[in-house]
Amino acid sequence: MTSGSQADASGAGGAGGAGGAEETGAEPLSPEQIEERLRAQRVALAASVDELAARVDPRTQAREAGEHLREQATARADQLREQAAAGAGRLREEARRLAEQAEQTWESARQGDAEATSALAKAAAVAGGVVTAGILLTRLARR
Repeated sequence: MTSGSQADASGAGGAGGAGGAEETGAEPLSPEQIEERLRAQRVALAASVDELAARVDPRTQAREAGEHLREQATARADQLREQAAAGAGRLREEARRLAEQAEQTWESARQGDAEATSALAKAAAVAGGVVTAGILLTRLARR
């Protein structure tokens, strides 16, 4: 038993690395088959070396970093667009609400509500002040 298992163990370490008969349980490989296996392993190793060289290439790293930044910028722009759309929606709703409130105030003032009339007078005064300030600032800016 020991001599047979020693022969198997020493045989597996020898030709077994190249895919010998002990490993597969089939016929031993021919020299052509061994050469073909070695050729395939060389091709695979060369591909691995090429892949590693491409990974550490500064141009490749710069290109990948640029792509990453582009993806981040696109994602941020999309996020900002969504926020702007949501903000615009809120502003539209607020404008509708204020327009309805102004219409109600106008109707109340037309019906003789003193508080509504006072609010309209104040709003007209503020609007007049804003227009006057705008005109004055425009004239000052032209000088």
